[in-house]
Amino acid sequence: MSHPTPSGDRTASDRGEPPRRVKVGVGDLAVVNDGAVLMTSGLGSCVAVALVDPETDTRGLLHAMLPSADGTVSYTPRPAKYVDSGLETLVDELASAGGSPGRLEARLVGGAEMLDLTAAVGPRNVERARESLERAGIPIVASDVGDAVGRTVRFLPGGEVAVRAADGFERTL
Repeated sequence: MSHPTPSGDRTASDRGEPPRRVKVGVGDLAVVNDGAVLMTSGLGSCVAVALVDPETDTRGLLHAMLPSADGTVSYTPRPAKYVDSGLETLVDELASAGGSPGRLEARLVGGAEMLDLTAAVGPRNVERARESLERAGIPIVASDVGDAVGRTVRFLPGGEVAVRAADGFERTL
């Protein structure tokens, strides 16, 4: 978990330095409010949920592997492993770092169908993310989901998400 910069501290960009980079691993999440770039890679069937409070630029990134903690949301030792419990934890962490849950906007990336399976995990992750965000009252302002290609994400200051697909395609959400 990344910790916020104390108020009054200048950001790296204020000092003319490149922004700090925070890597978010599989089944993990991080929150920043200091201009850092949040990054995650290896998004196949996993889904990344990027949340920003545009007023404070408090941002958080979740890299979830599975749709649901199946009723054990409050008891799971790794809430970020699951879309539902990870999203709840991410919203709580954003609020603790100075973001307002009522102002959050979401960008959704990943959820590819990497293997030909009957119960493909990727589409289920996307569906659970959409349901969980709707239940939390958080609008999805952009998404890049589905297909059969992996993705890498950089969540930039200001709330934009740069997505690079394994096939070389790049876009900014």
